[in-house]
Amino acid sequence: MTIIPDALELVRELIPNSASQLFLHAPRAPEEVQEATVLGVLPPPNGYFYGDAANFSSVAPGEARARAAHVLAVQLGSNAAPLGTVTLLRDEGPAFDQDDEEDLGRVANYFEYALRNADSAGAGLSGVIEDEAMLLSTIGGDILFLSDSAGALLDLLASQEQQVFDRRSLPPFCLRMVESVVHGERYPWRLPAGTLDLAGGVLEARAQWMSSGGQDAIHSRTVGIFLKYVVPMPLRIWRALGSVELSPQQMEVAFWMGLGGGRDAARSRMDVSDAVLRDCVKAVYEKFGCTSEAGLLAILRPSVSRM
Repeated sequence: MTIIPDALELVRELIPNSASQLFLHAPRAPEEVQEATVLGVLPPPNGYFYGDAANFSSVAPGEARARAAHVLAVQLGSNAAPLGTVTLLRDEGPAFDQDDEEDLGRVANYFEYALRNADSAGAGLSGVIEDEAMLLSTIGGDILFLSDSAGALLDLLASQEQQVFDRRSLPPFCLRMVESVVHGERYPWRLPAGTLDLAGGVLEARAQWMSSGGQDAIHSRTVGIFLKYVVPMPLRIWRALGSVELSPQQMEVAFWMGLGGGRDAARSRMDVSDAVLRDCVKAVYEKFGCTSEAGLLAILRPSVSRM
């Protein structure tokens, strides 16, 4: 859900609001419950909440909704298979109108696409690698070597977790993988790899021994951690669309074309005539300085990695 901060920032530009909230249903995976039971800790939550509040940052979500003068909520998914809700709050000014509801419905479509794409069996989200880094540590979590890029990524992680990264010891996310390498027989269900949502992207990490069983005492007790910072493709496309001046309708057409499927993808998700769609596509090509769908995709979708 790394697209959430950027998406809600766009929502605020489109529909002025005092606060925005996103709740997603997230059923627990069986292996997560199993691990929690074995380790004697609480299982992961079966829901996800994100709040972007300008004036309600110090109150609970329910209280914020109760205190707001105007509330606009749109459901994600169908009544039979709900995925969650997007809610906007306004503490002053005019009430939300039908145009606001339609605009928020467009944003809900983006969230639904990202959720369904992420949940597709064997699919995963495609993304762009923006940074790669490496660090070395002892089996106890003391850092032996830290590249500049690795330090920057772990600083970002610490900032999000509201922790202080002292650059001498591993943060919990990395230490967990070291333990998986060192004590693999204790945690056969846990791989020494993982992903973690960061602001604007995803941190991928994997750990491994830095020797193949040689006699070097230092290297035989050294674990390497390899990091990648990946920006999801929907977010990458959104940011690219923000580099030129497009109308909301033109941006929506370009977004769906950028995700793949061309004009047919935009037509299937938008209630517009062929003539309006044709005009939007022409305007998008002109704004990006290209003459074809292939040229547009080359701008919006650089080289791809799998998350």
